Amino acid sequence: MTTTNSKSGPPSHIASILRTISMNLNVNESCERLIADLEAASQLHKRGKAYKTLCQITNCDRTVVSWKFNEWDYGKSSIQLPVNARGLFILEDAKPPRIAARGYDKFFNVGEVPFTSWDWLSANTVGPYDVTVKENGCIIFVSGLEDGTLLICSKHSTGARDDTDRNHSIAGEKFLAKQLQEHNIDSRALGLELYDMNATVVAEYCDDTFEEHILEYSEDAAGLYVHGININSRKFETLPISDVTTFADKYGFKKVNYFTKHDIYSLRKFLEQSALVGSYENKEIEGFVIRTRLQDGSPFFFKFKFEEPYLMYRQWREATKRYIETKSRVFSFKKHRFITNKYLDFVIPLLDADEQLRDDYMKDLAIIRLRKLFLLDYGLSGLEILNSEKIKELERENAIDYNTVDSNTKFMFFPIATIGCGKTTTALTLQNLYPTQWGHVQNDDISGRDKAMLMKKSLDILAQDGVKAVIVDRNNHQFRERKQLFEWFAELKEKYMPYDCNVKIIALSFLPYEDVEETSKLTITRVLARGDRHQSIKAEKDGEKKVLGIMRGFINRYQPLDVNKEPDNLFDYVVTLRVLERDSSRSNVQTILHALKAKYPILVPEMPSQERITSAFEKSLQYEPTITKIIGGGNKSDTKGKKLKPIYFSAEIMDRRSFLQVIRDTSSQISTVGSSPISEAEEAGRVLRNLHITLCHWASCKKGTKGEKDIWCEFNKRYIKLLKQTSSHSEESPKHLKTKDKVKFRLTRLLWDDKIITATVNLLDDGIIDGDTGDAIPRLACTNEFPHVTLALLKSEVNPFYSNTLCKYMNEHHGLLQGTFEDGTGCLELKHGPEMTADICINL
Repeated sequence: MTTTNSKSGPPSHIASILRTISMNLNVNESCERLIADLEAASQLHKRGKAYKTLCQITNCDRTVVSWKFNEWDYGKSSIQLPVNARGLFILEDAKPPRIAARGYDKFFNVGEVPFTSWDWLSANTVGPYDVTVKENGCIIFVSGLEDGTLLICSKHSTGARDDTDRNHSIAGEKFLAKQLQEHNIDSRALGLELYDMNATVVAEYCDDTFEEHILEYSEDAAGLYVHGININSRKFETLPISDVTTFADKYGFKKVNYFTKHDIYSLRKFLEQSALVGSYENKEIEGFVIRTRLQDGSPFFFKFKFEEPYLMYRQWREATKRYIETKSRVFSFKKHRFITNKYLDFVIPLLDADEQLRDDYMKDLAIIRLRKLFLLDYGLSGLEILNSEKIKELERENAIDYNTVDSNTKFMFFPIATIGCGKTTTALTLQNLYPTQWGHVQNDDISGRDKAMLMKKSLDILAQDGVKAVIVDRNNHQFRERKQLFEWFAELKEKYMPYDCNVKIIALSFLPYEDVEETSKLTITRVLARGDRHQSIKAEKDGEKKVLGIMRGFINRYQPLDVNKEPDNLFDYVVTLRVLERDSSRSNVQTILHALKAKYPILVPEMPSQERITSAFEKSLQYEPTITKIIGGGNKSDTKGKKLKPIYFSAEIMDRRSFLQVIRDTSSQISTVGSSPISEAEEAGRVLRNLHITLCHWASCKKGTKGEKDIWCEFNKRYIKLLKQTSSHSEESPKHLKTKDKVKFRLTRLLWDDKIITATVNLLDDGIIDGDTGDAIPRLACTNEFPHVTLALLKSEVNPFYSNTLCKYMNEHHGLLQGTFEDGTGCLELKHGPEMTADICINL
């Protein structure tokens, strides 16, 4: 084997660049200070915290320490990290200490952060702008030790690992060995030259036989694409891309395509025109990385990612993995719903028939093969699909034949009424007739500020197997209320139900215009006669005068159904009812059933007997509300208000179903760490009904630091008015108060052992958000070291507080790194999850 002459060192122009950089850097001194700063950051509780992992170098008895930070800590002006490198390895035993491998400083997409806006870039960067094609693989770092040993790392690890069956650094090392052998180069030559340069090669490993991403790499195209050479220093310094390609040629690496734009205006024009077609030189790519410098000469990188066709292909991948895991086609993608479902129509039979195909797909293999098979069958390329006017129109129609009514069709009923029309009695009678097939959700039974909860609960019931219809029990006496229901339905439907499940929405018009005056007299009589048997209208307690005021307010605001204008023209069918006759609810049930049998026999194939209807009606008359809903001011002299004392403040997950779906969605890579614990917990009924982030607890703060005690006081000061108002208006002390304020968060990790499953979260926007202004509320924060949501208790004797213990244990023993461990614990990073919102609540 021929050996490259390592003593010759790097080419003269590169050596000149390295000498210039070295004049400005005291590498050893800088590294000592860096380690001290990293160690200090490792003691932080959350923001800016550093994490370190000890790694054994392959084929060598030496070790390196890998340092990393939370992804969301980069780029925040309020957080000063010791170093902004994504990927940093320091030799543990070197004297003086030495950085062994270094990645780029974290860089961002155009518009992702304030300092990548076009205005900022125009004002703060100088040309030329080197534009490199963004390859679609995994990062591999290559550097050398003093004896020529090669150090090959993935972004945060090197050497053997027990927590995964797919080791990126080992795969990269094997490919590099093959590459050097093919070019007849001794690996020590590469290692010694990189050591002499004090540099790290940064490459993208693209190899579909090892791991498929989104874009395809044929066998000839597979390889290590070198796109950077960084100096191993604390301050980010990197060689020009022209020198990087020269180095790549010398050692047989693949090169990234690059070109230069000399001013920001021509650069922006080129990038935005390329984004319109989603390709470069007739090849689908992910986007570009732009390398330039700031006014002070410091290197500065940013990226410009194409939305398409990358987004569409990624959706197909995610939808496929979700189907393999759950057998569900429910998804909440806002774009490409038609073509994604056409794709699923094609691939699901293939997946169902081939277990090996399913296994390969979950290991990130066969992704591209399935996509190509679909495109071949469909007869269009990805870019042709994106540019097809016909498909754009089909996307707008959402790919559902709304005229079809079959066994998959479901039904939703919106009453249009005022108080006392008998809508609840009618709804209860229908549910009594079909207890397993019809659902009923009463607006008066819903507390809290989330008005959309009425629709969320209705869709949650309608989505259940065997349920055919649900009655959304609210007066809906104005056009705006009916419009609101239709808007909620359009927004939420696909979060609960399959895309191809057609839902017919039917109006139950209890009060036609011509009956308003006469009916109002009857309904007032009925409400007064029933006394306190209603969630919010308490005739006996509140008195006739107040009840008459409420009733007349509803009647004065009443807007009868008008199918000639929006939103009433959106109803699929209208059943007109009457409330003037005796036992009108019973007769209205018969009217509804006769109408449905004629229009939708799939829902009511035959009429129930008179005896069944009578029995169901009489049972509905026995209904007693269990919830009291406060409306209006009330009579303060009747209350027994007492001081309310908070036990803890929390951020409540109001939409439990959607939250758990996000857990499943963002856990699509679960196969790398074993079977999903959350799915097993759900099957065992161990997932908690109420999910929340504990922000501040009385018991913890009483024993806590001065800062924690101060935060407890600030929470109490913030909500003192609400506590006083509730105390003066409530006869009984409530257990739970919802405020207007919010917390925005993202899931970060799923942690578990044999006792509990919990999800750690990152609170966004620097804490708690004012519900009225949207601004961060100063001095309010989460006092937990690891903010989290307890998901499931796997043993009955376990307390939810144990989540804190598990979080601390996983941090101390495993650095919160992904994997399943011999002690029975597990950690899964929940990457790329959506931003979510929780409501601040006071628990009493």
